Amino acid sequence: MEGVEEYNKATDSGSEGRIVFRNGVEMRRILLISVLMTLCWVSIVWSLQQNRHSIQKLTARLRASSTENPEYWRGEWQRLGIKAREKAFLYEQWLEEGFLEQGMVVHRHSDGRPSGECDSLLFSSLRYTALMKLGWQDKAYQAWRGIENAFQNGRWVRHPKCRRKSTSRDMIVGLLVAMTQNPPAEVRRLQQLLNIVDTTGGSVDDGPFYVSRLSPGIGAIMRLMSQQYGVPLRDIPEEVRMGFSTLELDAWMAQPGFTAHLNALTLWIELELTDHQPKSALRSISELIDTAFAPLGSPRIKDQRWAWIGHQLASLDRPNLFFEYMELRSVGALTWKTQALLLQKLLEMPQFPDEHLPRNCDRRADYLWQRHSVEYVPRPKATCIETFHGVDFLWMVALLTENL
Repeated sequence: MEGVEEYNKATDSGSEGRIVFRNGVEMRRILLISVLMTLCWVSIVWSLQQNRHSIQKLTARLRASSTENPEYWRGEWQRLGIKAREKAFLYEQWLEEGFLEQGMVVHRHSDGRPSGECDSLLFSSLRYTALMKLGWQDKAYQAWRGIENAFQNGRWVRHPKCRRKSTSRDMIVGLLVAMTQNPPAEVRRLQQLLNIVDTTGGSVDDGPFYVSRLSPGIGAIMRLMSQQYGVPLRDIPEEVRMGFSTLELDAWMAQPGFTAHLNALTLWIELELTDHQPKSALRSISELIDTAFAPLGSPRIKDQRWAWIGHQLASLDRPNLFFEYMELRSVGALTWKTQALLLQKLLEMPQFPDEHLPRNCDRRADYLWQRHSVEYVPRPKATCIETFHGVDFLWMVALLTENL
C-alpha cells in the first residue's frame, strides 16, 4: 500500500527495532483502515450468524416448492427449452453474420461501426461457455479461436482493437468462466495467465490497482483450477497460492449492476468447479470464521455460504434472472419446475425480440444481467441506432437447458 511502506527504522539505541513513520498522517491512515476492516469483519460475522437459521428455512422452502408435480413440469421444461433453444440458435446465427470482429463479439451501430470492443473478452467468453453448454461444439470451437486472438504480446487484452485500456479483473473472470469448459490447450492458457500474475507481481495486467490487481477471490479460483489441471506448485505464483474466496464480503457490499454481476459470475465458477471436483478445497472467509469461532462451539457457516451469497445477490435485484438462477442453484433447488418457470419468464421478456437481436430502443442495457433492472425498460421513443450481440439471452438459455 502506497505510503504505508514509507517508514524509517531508528538506528539510535533508544528507539532500535521501532518503526517510526514520517508523519502522523500515515499512522492515522493505518488506524482508520484497520478500524474499517475490523467493522467489516464484525458485520459479516454477525450477518452470517444471524441469518443462519433463515437461510436454512429458505433452503428448505425453495427445495420443497421446486419438487411439486415433477412429471408435469418436466414436460413444460422440455417444451419451453426446445422453444428457447430455437430462438437461441437464431440469435447465434445473427451474431455470427454481423457481430464478430476478429472472432470476438461486439455490438454494431446502424452505420456498421462496431462498439463495445473493450468489453469483448468478457462477453466472448460467456458466449463460448454458452455454446459449450448448448452442445454446439463446432460453434464453440470457433468462438474459442476468436478468444485466443485476445492473447497478444504476453498479455490478455480486452479485444485486439482495444489496446488503450488495461485488462480488468472482470475480463479475467470471464476468461476463467470459459476455462471451466476445458477449452483447447486450457493448461497452457492457464499457465500463461499465471505467468502474467508472476511477472507483474500480483496483477492481471499493467493497469492501476483498482483495475488490474489480482483479488484474493480470483486468486483462489486460479489456485483451484491449477490444482485440477495438475499445474506444479512451483509454477503457481505466491499471490495465487495465498488466495481465498471473499464472496461473503463482496456480496455483502455489492450494489445492483456491475459489481453484483461480477460476484454472481464468481459464485458460478466456484459452483462449477466444485460440482465437477467435489473434493476440491476452496478457502473462504467462512472457513476462517469457522476456525476462529470453533472453540466457542459455534455452528459451522461454511456449509451455508453459497446459499447465503446466492440469496444476497438475488435480493439485490429480483428481476435479474441470472441472480434468481444462482439463488436456486446455490440451495440445490434447480428442478424441472424452477427451470421451466425461469424459461417462461425469459421467453416473455420484450427485451429479447423474436424478429431481431436486441437494440438500444428495446432496452437501455446492452447486457441485461450486468445492469440494474431499471435499465431493462424498453425505450419505444428512442431511435434504434445500435444493435446488441444478444449473448445475455444465449447465456441464460444455455444454463437453463444444459441437460435437455
